[in-house]
Amino acid sequence: DSASSISETSQYHVEHLTTFVLDRKEAMITVDDGIRKLKLLDAKGKVWTQDMILQVDDKAVSLVDLESKNELENFPLSTIQHCQAVMNACNYNSILALICKEPTQNKPDLHLFQCDEIKASFIHEDIESAISDSKSGKQKKRLETLRMISKADNAIPPPPRAPAPVPPGTITQVDVRSRVAAWSAWAAEQGEFEKHRQYHDHEETAEMIAARIDRDVQILNHILDEIEYFVTKLQKAAEAFAELSKRKKTKKSKKKGPGEGVLTLRAKPPPPDEFVDCFQKFKHGFNLLAKLKFHIQNPSAAELVHFLFTPLHMVVQTTGGPELAGTVISPLLTKDTIDFLRYTVTSEEGQLWMSLGDTWTKARADWPKDHFIPPYVPRFRNGWEPPLLNFMGAPKEQELNHLAESVANVAEQQRKQEMKTLSTE
Repeated sequence: DSASSISETSQYHVEHLTTFVLDRKEAMITVDDGIRKLKLLDAKGKVWTQDMILQVDDKAVSLVDLESKNELENFPLSTIQHCQAVMNACNYNSILALICKEPTQNKPDLHLFQCDEIKASFIHEDIESAISDSKSGKQKKRLETLRMISKADNAIPPPPRAPAPVPPGTITQVDVRSRVAAWSAWAAEQGEFEKHRQYHDHEETAEMIAARIDRDVQILNHILDEIEYFVTKLQKAAEAFAELSKRKKTKKSKKKGPGEGVLTLRAKPPPPDEFVDCFQKFKHGFNLLAKLKFHIQNPSAAELVHFLFTPLHMVVQTTGGPELAGTVISPLLTKDTIDFLRYTVTSEEGQLWMSLGDTWTKARADWPKDHFIPPYVPRFRNGWEPPLLNFMGAPKEQELNHLAESVANVAEQQRKQEMKTLSTE
């Protein structure tokens, strides 16, 4: 409780939502105007959040890059014209609004942050007390505020974010599992399981078939959402890069201007493993479309193939060509999928597809039998998991999923090691 035990520099994990220039011509004068515009952008899916650290001390509020720990922006307390917490106003339920104006700026900036871990109202109190102390020249009000925030924060321990990690298997276990999975994948492609499949298909009721189709459609919808999210991320990075370039051309001094730190962070492309994940989802999406080609309409499976080639082209271009996509082995396209794509794609789409190489154009049967292809278990940003098919027997299906996932995890670790050696440029 003693004053000395409380750090005078406080840090909060926040998400930068957007920055608006306060301009009468744009009908953007108050925080309320900013929240109204934020709601409109959110309704169109045009809010792009960026994780960062907001730091408060006795001189300034600064924004710090979560990964590199570099300072992105520095707002001296004297430049903060207004600070406000906006609670439960929209989907973003804990917004901190900061209006700042440097002496070199003609118009103030309104910065909006979503604050989940520590509520915006507490961060607002911290900043207000720092401004108050800097004006009075005494370090009194802020220490009391920090004590209050500390007590409130410790009152309720946060719930665990995720289940406990599964302990890794021994090398021999993993090796055996890999061999089993590799053999299973190859044998399935060779038709070893076809007899069983036909037998089961014969036994499956209309209800069972409908449940399988529904499950595949749900997975496909989530995959389309993830691809759209990733492509939007690339577009936002490109927009930030263009804005940054424009500012640098018109700027006379080399000194970093207000807002350039956040723009620099927003202009950073996603890391290579996110590109790999997106390519895997494209491949899994094509496999699902081949399975569902007789079951979906408006749009049909063929229309969705054409739809997917547009973002695929963009992602391949962003990585500088087909090399990275060509390294993505799992999941392999099924023979059905390859036949379906050959029949469906336009000549332009076909050129792009063929340029991606064997990992996109050869079915499992065309690969060496002893070549290990890790099983693919799609993971989704929001933690969504496909529903279990009850008639298959939940424990049985969970067991298969866990086996596939454990093998995929090992393969993922190996791939990450390899990715470290690649240039992220």
